[in-house]
Amino acid sequence: PKALASLPCALGSRLRYSMTQGAAATFEASSTLKSSLKDATLTDASMKRVSLDVTVHNKASSTAEIVEEPSDLANRRCRELIRRVPACSEEQAEEGGEPAEGAKLALADVGEKLWLPPVDASAEAVEGAGAGDEAPAEKPEAIPDPEAGGLFLSHAWDEPEGWDDHFSGQPFAAAKQYQVAHALRSAERRELHRPGAPARVWVDFCSLPDPVTKTDHPLEQSIFGPYKLHVRELKNMVPRVADGNEAHGYTLLHLPEGHHFEGVMLTTKFDDRGRALQSPPSEEVSWSIPPGWHFIRSCRVIPEGKLPPWDAEKKPQYRPGYEQIRRWCTKCALRDEVWVELTLGSLRGECLLLADTMLTMHSGLVAVVAWNYFDRLWPLWEWAVFCARCGPHRVQLAADNFSRRALVEYHRAIRRLSVDAAGCRDARDRPLLLDALEKLFNCDVYDETVNFRKPSPGETTAVVKKRVVDFSPVERYVRATAVAVFAREAALAASRELGQDDEANWISLAEELGYEGLHKALKMCKPWDWTDRAQQEGVEDLELAYEAKVEEWWEEIVLPELEYERQLALRPHL
Repeated sequence: PKALASLPCALGSRLRYSMTQGAAATFEASSTLKSSLKDATLTDASMKRVSLDVTVHNKASSTAEIVEEPSDLANRRCRELIRRVPACSEEQAEEGGEPAEGAKLALADVGEKLWLPPVDASAEAVEGAGAGDEAPAEKPEAIPDPEAGGLFLSHAWDEPEGWDDHFSGQPFAAAKQYQVAHALRSAERRELHRPGAPARVWVDFCSLPDPVTKTDHPLEQSIFGPYKLHVRELKNMVPRVADGNEAHGYTLLHLPEGHHFEGVMLTTKFDDRGRALQSPPSEEVSWSIPPGWHFIRSCRVIPEGKLPPWDAEKKPQYRPGYEQIRRWCTKCALRDEVWVELTLGSLRGECLLLADTMLTMHSGLVAVVAWNYFDRLWPLWEWAVFCARCGPHRVQLAADNFSRRALVEYHRAIRRLSVDAAGCRDARDRPLLLDALEKLFNCDVYDETVNFRKPSPGETTAVVKKRVVDFSPVERYVRATAVAVFAREAALAASRELGQDDEANWISLAEELGYEGLHKALKMCKPWDWTDRAQQEGVEDLELAYEAKVEEWWEEIVLPELEYERQLALRPHL
């Protein structure tokens, strides 16, 4: 290709797979989404590694300064927030492969009801007004899993159009569960998860907290409060943390039923000489925190009763992310009757802001790809970012049963792939995801004239323009990686008959889409030749030998072409 000359010499050779060592490390734990945590602002951390200076100014105490790289900060924050579920049951029954009694429910063993699209709460209440009570489907328990190297499950909720035309006898949710269970075991066999530990999975309906309110979103409401309360009530709300974790991290609040508080706070009143009044007026305080997962975003001592404003200001404010709230109370020597004012953040909103860092902390992507997968923006974003940062060789498809009987639908889906046309269940997510793609990929930006408007008689006609982002580099890279990953799966499942090297037509699709180098690489897949040679050499385990040959072709011939496409798609400095 003509663009080859503009690439580094080491890449230009493209003789072997040499995905830039550190490509994953370069992007690991970085964040292209924006965050606005008090005293620690993150903006586009993947662009440059610059020091983050968090300084607390206090009139009475010395200045405390903490310097931390943005990517390290995002990494540390994600490690505290990530919650995963078991991929497969650690203990299996002796017969049938079912989970043994007493074993924790794993994602591979859940019922198909969990894969039904979520229903809006208000709509559900109306539709189910006359229906009988139905027990909710049991979910696996998501527990904190701070170590990197888990599996990330990516999927689209909606049933693809025309499902019944291809699979009339099987509900989409049931087929989806079968594909997930099979793909999770395949990912374990390929060792895409953290070595030496059972595979654990991040999946949205278990690992992502529910919104605490309808406005719970980084682009709508990220701060809840303020809430005034005395230290005694604060300690009752906040659980103690394990020994050794008091010095840093989020102060998390899990309030399944919410929290309500009522109290009476004495206001601060002083006479002309600055003396506190003996009987200052009181103020009734009453508030409620909505149910859900929260973290303490800020907290400060407030004037109350005989505590004057100047004494309250001497107390340093709580530093979120760098100390636990109970440790802060001890450090400030706060008595139980002292009043404080705090604000809360939502864990869901924090997870959305750190979505790309959280995604790239996983070592394997299990993609449940029906033919509407790339029509949805979240799955499209997850595929693009994960392949660009961690590599397409870390992707496990959960689509073999779908793709065999609906192959033409998959070809159509890849042809029509479009970032701008991709749908999003929550419209508020779109700006976050598009902004992240624009920062990571080499997308051109220009102003397009859409209208001419005359503000008022006698004034010059004004040109109305809109900002346009060209996402074609994203779309080209996603198409290339999707065709290649599907071609690998097709090679593993090939009939290996003479003249049937392109049974699924992925090689032809690569040529049609204009991937000259990838097309040549895919044509090097020779299932019949590999099988015939193995038989002539007297190989005992033909299946194992054939699979090894497919992996050799994939790693040495296909992946270098995908690395070339990655370099074309990403911004030059990345």
